[in-house]
Amino acid sequence: MSLDLTKSSHLTRPKRPTPRQLAMAFQSQVGTAPPPASQIYRDDTPQPVSAIPEYAPMGGVLIAYPGVQAPPTTRAQLTPSGPRAFGIPDELIVRMQQNDTGNPVHIFVLCDDAAMKPVIDASLAAEAERLQLTYYPTHLHLVPWDTDTFWTRDFGPWWMRNNVTGAYAIAKHTYTTLGGGSVGLVDGAESVDPHLGLGIFRPNDDYAAIAFSDFLNAPIRAWNKASWGNQNQNPRTLVPLPVHDWYFTGLLDVGGNYMVTGQNKIASSYLVATQNELPTRDEADNTNPSPAVLERRLDYILQQLNRFMGIASYHVLSDPTGTYIGHVDCWGKFLADDKVLIAQSQDAATNQAFDRIAQSFADDGFRVYRTMVQDMYIPGPDNGATTAAYTNSLILNQCVYVPLAGPGHEQFDQQALTTYREALPGYQVIGIAGKPAFPWLGTDAMHCRTRGVPRDVVDNWLKAQAPAAP
Repeated sequence: MSLDLTKSSHLTRPKRPTPRQLAMAFQSQVGTAPPPASQIYRDDTPQPVSAIPEYAPMGGVLIAYPGVQAPPTTRAQLTPSGPRAFGIPDELIVRMQQNDTGNPVHIFVLCDDAAMKPVIDASLAAEAERLQLTYYPTHLHLVPWDTDTFWTRDFGPWWMRNNVTGAYAIAKHTYTTLGGGSVGLVDGAESVDPHLGLGIFRPNDDYAAIAFSDFLNAPIRAWNKASWGNQNQNPRTLVPLPVHDWYFTGLLDVGGNYMVTGQNKIASSYLVATQNELPTRDEADNTNPSPAVLERRLDYILQQLNRFMGIASYHVLSDPTGTYIGHVDCWGKFLADDKVLIAQSQDAATNQAFDRIAQSFADDGFRVYRTMVQDMYIPGPDNGATTAAYTNSLILNQCVYVPLAGPGHEQFDQQALTTYREALPGYQVIGIAGKPAFPWLGTDAMHCRTRGVPRDVVDNWLKAQAPAAP
């Protein structure tokens, strides 16, 4: 996801390509055949675990507060320096706390500088006063780790739960980028074909899930080891708190190209198949994979997702947009176990492709909702989408935060909000304007820049913070 702001405000847009033109562009730029048609892969091997969907009860949200100046080219592994910035507006952070509910949400900020806490608190308190809401500084916590970017959806933890033992766990993927960006640009990333997505150019992002896991588990482990009294004869101990487990899927992936239901179904674009190679006797299988090779890769990917997350059904979708990012959250979103939101395009040919995707979900038993995303699907890294992708929203407990495209697009904004209210009755649907410095894009909005943390995981962490009286 690129934040090249010099390219985010084009007023003149090229004519949209036809699906055939997109396929030809894909083949010429990537050097491989276009992705096959969307289809569903299945693995019914029973597992004791299930992935946690976005709309499950959440007790926290993970965001990042990185520097905005790229490291020297001679020290490319360093994190960005200089002034720090959130990728989301202060309004969204204040609202995500949900302090007017019975179960407030805690905000976890990846930032290895404790001196930033009062700075953040002052800014959010002022925004809360403007909104006539309440900001609680005790509900915002700095995680001592600096990232390369603020796209916590892409590199943050994938949560799952063991349905037999009740234990939660992180199923860790290796974060692979699609190129560089003006926030945390790492030397060398700008020359990589963005369709390939191969190579780890943001190592500090990739490690963030580990750092966050340690942050949550460390006080619980200390709590569980606590004892007092006679250490030789029946020492007194505390009632143990569960730590979350840790698994490594062995897959290159990004969270923006991963959406999951609570019924062991996931969806992504075919990008995952181009990112995950398998050992081969013929190097052409990697440089120019055939449809049969892609099939073998997807079989392996599903096996790993089934093994570590209990996934039984995998919707692998051919991205009709032609944008560089290839992430499903730019045009699709699971709203509930039986509901999905699929974008619509003003271009008839592109919309036909979306219609086919929508129909595939309907055939699988989903209620399908649609929302128009205007002037969005422009191919090429230099002509990226410039208006909000309404599917790139955040569902957080009984609230839905929807990115707004803003002035000139009010009609589309209202239609999107109406669609969410129809699809999710009983939810509070709130439109959020983008941050001027880092506006919502068709390829990057608030879903990309946030990551939920399950309620039970946060509650266990909070219990471990309280002093234990003997």
